[in-house]
Amino acid sequence: MPICESASKVVEPSGSEPALGWRLGWLGVAALMLGCMKSPASAAAASPQPGVEPSATFELAGKPFCFAGANNYYPIYKSRAAVSDVFAAARALGFRVMRVWAMLDRGSLDGSVPNVDGAGHKQGVYFQYWDAARQRPAYNDGPDGLQRLDHVLQAAAEHDIKLIIVLTNNWREFGGMDQYLVWYGKQQHHEFFTAPELRQAYRDWAYHVVTRQSALTGLSYREDPTIFGWELANEPRCKNASAFDSDSGWDHDTLTRWAHEMSSYVKSLDPNHLVSVGDEGFLNQGGEHWTYRGQDGVDHRALTALPNVDFGTFHLYPEHWGMPPSSDERWISDHLRIARELGKPTLLEEYGSPVVRAPDNRGALSSGWPLRQSRYRRWNELLLEQGGGAALAWMLAGVDDDGQRYPDFDGFSFQRDDETGRLLGGYAARFASAPACQIQTEQAEQTAAQRQPSAFVRVRRPPRSY
Repeated sequence: MPICESASKVVEPSGSEPALGWRLGWLGVAALMLGCMKSPASAAAASPQPGVEPSATFELAGKPFCFAGANNYYPIYKSRAAVSDVFAAARALGFRVMRVWAMLDRGSLDGSVPNVDGAGHKQGVYFQYWDAARQRPAYNDGPDGLQRLDHVLQAAAEHDIKLIIVLTNNWREFGGMDQYLVWYGKQQHHEFFTAPELRQAYRDWAYHVVTRQSALTGLSYREDPTIFGWELANEPRCKNASAFDSDSGWDHDTLTRWAHEMSSYVKSLDPNHLVSVGDEGFLNQGGEHWTYRGQDGVDHRALTALPNVDFGTFHLYPEHWGMPPSSDERWISDHLRIARELGKPTLLEEYGSPVVRAPDNRGALSSGWPLRQSRYRRWNELLLEQGGGAALAWMLAGVDDDGQRYPDFDGFSFQRDDETGRLLGGYAARFASAPACQIQTEQAEQTAAQRQPSAFVRVRRPPRSY
């Protein structure tokens, strides 16, 4: 996920807005590195669209499900009006999926165990905290706790939006992995993936969220078809550009072993929903650029290949990764190819090209739009042309609690009625009938899920031959 423009010039949001530390994490790393299907006319097999290789897609209600969508981090702590507004904006643009947080971790309430992210709450909201008396994490299930997530699910359902729900953060915003380390007195970021007590704390959190029963609808999360799937973490790495970074004690199997354990565990709790890792897509295959050299222990192919990981994820931020010109197109093509080879869908779940707005971060664009327009067109066209079926932009915002547009703190936000919103709304319509979802499936190749349409999102495999 994106970062601010420079490590020395970070715009600190006012009030209790997040400082967006994953962006700071990106800067630290960047600095280091730079140093639905058409109705079948018959039961016979149909040929794929010209130039589109058969690939796995998502499926909903028995039909291929291709979509455009967006990310947003603030629904878990903003007012109900602001939450409803951003989902209304998504629906107006034709977005079908939103990716949201299910983590807001802090230290102890008595201050004896510090917060890694500011005050440890967002506008008074927090989900997990350290219980100093019991010496273990505890959960806030109240109105300023997980009932906020209940409302997010309810609002998404009202607007017919599916949710990808992320269970923790690699970066320090919203607490995340480093808050777990502070709870247990650990000193190295990779210990989140290796220390038994931290792995158990994460499993306990996953259990608490996945098996939660909504206080608003009475529906168990694992029975709620509003949820697209569970994501193990946002951009997990063995390092996060903090004082807890260590170059030793981990290898390129560390994160993969953790993802295997946790994806299997979440699947054991909830067989209804899909599971993804949430990695940025770094490849461990060698190459001139660091994104192809297993950065910070990430091996996208190995992670996506895990038996209980249903689909791949990859992100795209050329500026902050220092990518050479035109390598962004190769990045997309390589991940689509890997997905085909593994027989799983993949999702470009975060992408962004920064712009600059008026001084209040809410006004008209002053620079950056021509490059963003060119990139967003090129990236989305490439996905459609090469068999991609889904993309989520970073990030769609709406009206804030003060009745004004939510500020564009990082230069990546967009609104339903601005230049970016209009552009991506057009692509949402095209993704709904993407070539990847127009490839008809032979009757003999239909899975049980296809024969019995489900309200839950499934994976739809391609035919073996045409």
